[in-house]
Amino acid sequence: MSDKLEFGVIGLGRMGGNLARQSLEKGIKVVGFTQGKVDDDILSMGMVEIDSLAKFKENLSSPRKVLLYIPSGPAVDDLIDDLSKILDKGDIIIDGGNSYWGDSIRRAKKLMKERGIYLVDLGTSGGVDGARNGACFMVGGEKEAILNLEPILLTLATKDGYVHA
Repeated sequence: MSDKLEFGVIGLGRMGGNLARQSLEKGIKVVGFTQGKVDDDILSMGMVEIDSLAKFKENLSSPRKVLLYIPSGPAVDDLIDDLSKILDKGDIIIDGGNSYWGDSIRRAKKLMKERGIYLVDLGTSGGVDGARNGACFMVGGEKEAILNLEPILLTLATKDGYVHA
């Protein structure tokens, strides 16, 4: 387990962008990838912008943690497939996009069986303001992955706003 607080994020819209802002203010390294232009303020705060998924591997320590804040649905499957070809065994993909729980279980089993990569389901409550100032996180996944991710989530959660379910 890495002691360094850092993660990657895909999707720097209202939720992912505000979570990145809060993280950067709290000294957490953020490596970001998004469609379109990244807001200048996030870059000025120190986020590392990348232009391809492969660059997560170069810019994050192992085990890598990559958070998805994109809308639920088939795009999540496509993105997980793309990431699984890049990331290493033991790395962690975190889906923060309100996917259906049955899809999350299916994806987690497939990822672990085929690639040895963890999938964590991250329910985020509190909306845009929560992402910016302290959210409530309901996280599901394998204990090994959660233990690696937990220091980040506890740093970003509001008081008593974290549970591993």
